[in-house]
Amino acid sequence: MKSAGYTLLELIVVITVLGVLAVSAYSRFQGSDGVAEYTYQARLVGALRNMQTRAMQDTRPGYCYQINFDTASPGFGPPTMSYAAGGGVTEQSQSCTTGIDFTAPSYLRTDADEMSQNNVGLSALSGSSAVSHIGFDSMGRPVNNTQQLICTSSNGCRITFSGTASVRVCVESQGYIHAC
Repeated sequence: MKSAGYTLLELIVVITVLGVLAVSAYSRFQGSDGVAEYTYQARLVGALRNMQTRAMQDTRPGYCYQINFDTASPGFGPPTMSYAAGGGVTEQSQSCTTGIDFTAPSYLRTDADEMSQNNVGLSALSGSSAVSHIGFDSMGRPVNNTQQLICTSSNGCRITFSGTASVRVCVESQGYIHAC
């Protein structure tokens, strides 16, 4: 004789499927609070490592391989992407300015008002002093425009993105760049 109803196994499968669907749907309705800060953190780590690699590969004197920080707008990016072979004094001096070249590839910079639209702030410190840029020498160590080592304090350099969440990028005195 058959009785109407579901078996215990069928009920467990249905409950498990509903649980998986509920967890995945809940994350869709969560919102993106704090995601922008982590995105900028990953982008800055990539941009700094890119410039560090360029500095270690191109050891011509007079060129600056750096990422500049604009804490007012806020944003970050290289001063120029013109490092052509046989470049003159103009290219060398452009590579050492503290502006941001918004024509540089997007993986190396933010757009002019991108971070402010996401309500994300930026601060860059070397120890307790503000820095406007971090460059790299031929050994990959962080330097300023006069090739003097920076980030030499026990904390190194800390770039902080603050909004809903607060995240940092750390540059150690030996050149190690990481999210911290």
